[in-house]
Amino acid sequence: MNLQPRKGEPIFGQKEFMRNTQGMEVKTAGATLLATDFTAGTYVKAGTAVFKGVDGLYHPVAVDTPATMEGAGLTMHDVKIISGSNPIVGILAAGHPRESRCTGVTDNFKVAVKGRIVFDI
Repeated sequence: MNLQPRKGEPIFGQKEFMRNTQGMEVKTAGATLLATDFTAGTYVKAGTAVFKGVDGLYHPVAVDTPATMEGAGLTMHDVKIISGSNPIVGILAAGHPRESRCTGVTDNFKVAVKGRIVFDI
């Protein structure tokens, strides 16, 4: 057993971004994020808007991302980006999140998830 304390890595606790759990659905088997779309060593926060690209990997939603994005959803938990490794994360497919606690939610993202993810309750 190693009783030496770990130093240098801060502990992060994710912020709750869901309003409630009514109607919550999560994508089966999660999603693989393309690590090169994010900064290595940082965390992708829970509630980050992502979509499935033509390469089968998930990418962050940008202002110019079209409303026809496939597999659009919100990440369910914080995940650390490590260079050379594509992390797997849970994806919220339907539910009631708080928009103010989400990242990357654009008007086109709202169109893509209309009827599944509801921000205006």
